[in-house]
Amino acid sequence: MANRTSTTRAPRSRSAPQVVSPRNRTNVALPLSFSQFTTEEPAMTARDWISLAGLVVSVIGFSVVIWQHTWAANAREENQASPPAAAGPDQPD
Repeated sequence: MANRTSTTRAPRSRSAPQVVSPRNRTNVALPLSFSQFTTEEPAMTARDWISLAGLVVSVIGFSVVIWQHTWAANAREENQASPPAAAGPDQPD
């Protein structure tokens, strides 16, 4: 590296732009009457029941897949942990 006596930067040809945040406020549109909002839920339609049935089928399917994976993992661990069976007189080598 060369020996530098000064570490000052070269002068810029133009100044950097200044970021100015907006000072105006925006209004949020509110409904004219809050009586439109009710706490009563509408009755479930056929589309709602079909969606709910699909959700139940999905949950059951994922549960079965998880159970199968855990069952297979446990069976594999048991097979690896148990010693091989000794060949008896009626079992071929």
